[in-house]
Amino acid sequence: MLNFLRPTLVRRVVLSLLMAFAIAWLLLLAVMYVSANDQAAEDKGVEDVGRGLVASLARLDNAGEARAVAAATSEQIDLLYRANDIPVVMLVELTDRDGTRLYLSPAAGSARLAGDPRSLTTALVNGRTFRVFKGGAGRWSVALAVSRVDDTFLLLTLGRDLVVYLLIAFPCFLLPVWIAVSRGMRPLRQLSELIAARGTDDMSPTGVDPAYVELKPLVGALDRFLAQLREKIAREHGFVQDAAHELRTPMAVISAQAHVLAFEPEPEGRREAQRHLDHAIARASHLIGQLLALARVDNARLGEAATIDVAHLVRHHLARAAQAAMDKDIELALEAPERLPFTLEVPAFQSILDNLLDNALRYAGAGANVVVGLDQEDGCLTLAVADDGPGIAQADLAHVFERFYRARSQDTTGSGLGLAIVRQAALRMNGTVALEPGLGGRGCRFVVRIAAPR
Repeated sequence: MLNFLRPTLVRRVVLSLLMAFAIAWLLLLAVMYVSANDQAAEDKGVEDVGRGLVASLARLDNAGEARAVAAATSEQIDLLYRANDIPVVMLVELTDRDGTRLYLSPAAGSARLAGDPRSLTTALVNGRTFRVFKGGAGRWSVALAVSRVDDTFLLLTLGRDLVVYLLIAFPCFLLPVWIAVSRGMRPLRQLSELIAARGTDDMSPTGVDPAYVELKPLVGALDRFLAQLREKIAREHGFVQDAAHELRTPMAVISAQAHVLAFEPEPEGRREAQRHLDHAIARASHLIGQLLALARVDNARLGEAATIDVAHLVRHHLARAAQAAMDKDIELALEAPERLPFTLEVPAFQSILDNLLDNALRYAGAGANVVVGLDQEDGCLTLAVADDGPGIAQADLAHVFERFYRARSQDTTGSGLGLAIVRQAALRMNGTVALEPGLGGRGCRFVVRIAAPR
């Protein structure tokens, strides 16, 4: 019993069949009720009985015989109703041409059955509604009245009979469906067993060619997912190797210069070693910071989106970068509205802005101009950082967003991760980043577009 109550596909099929049978029961009950409650069909039944009784009496001249036929007809039909538990009453009244009553059903009491020979009429007898047939047969006049069937009785009787039929039919439907579902689930069980039997490091394709068309999308999705996992693992392995390679150089310099500092007797040599040591430490620190930033935008969400004044945030970051720009004789400018509220992941946007500014100030060169633009159009936030520096060689344009890639025209002080961080952070926010010609057709212009969250 507990197993059946668990949410399984077989249980859903059984419940769906039960629901379908319940709906079919209601629809059939409604159709049968309308059919059984048809006034025309009911009147035809009353007329047929009335005409049959008139035809039987037309051949009789004796009052006693006529009375016996009327009484027998009334009693037989009443017995038939009682035998079938039908709460219907039929009344028969027989009179001669003088109006003398020869017979009246006992259930009528002393009431007279008034009717119209031309058509059936409705009459109230002892507080109950009857349909009355009036007819003549030679010297006899016959009135036959039949009570209406109660709606509650009709619905209960029809509903009970339908339930019996549907209960008989239900196993005939359930068994084939049960077998079909059980057999249809077998390939899924086999697939799950095949995957469960794999090793933890096995990311190869499933190698399953399902016989059922409905399972092909599932197997295809699993194979695509495994391919994505293989690519991700390969990227992570490559990332670790590249990170180790990049860190090896500054760490080797630090080790060498520390050795020089320990054993160099000349002050000038020690100062030169100190300068190289500081440079290597700064480079290693910058690389480690970039690696941590890339790990943050690669993995779990940086935080919930928040609505902030992006223009104020950009001005704050430019103020922090102003001293570095002045040290390199770079003109730093901002083109943005006074206020620009927008909903985004603030840490991800800050990573984009910091790395684009750092790249512009690092590679634009002395005397260059750097312009940061901020705008909102069609629900999208646009951040652009442009300069008029030497730019990037045509051969390097296709690779600038790759991890650890440094353009040949640039110096080697960077980590090669800044633009990779920009692209990954933009993707996190359903945004894009593009590289365009810079100011006056010279240098670079990086444009980040971020769609408003839904």
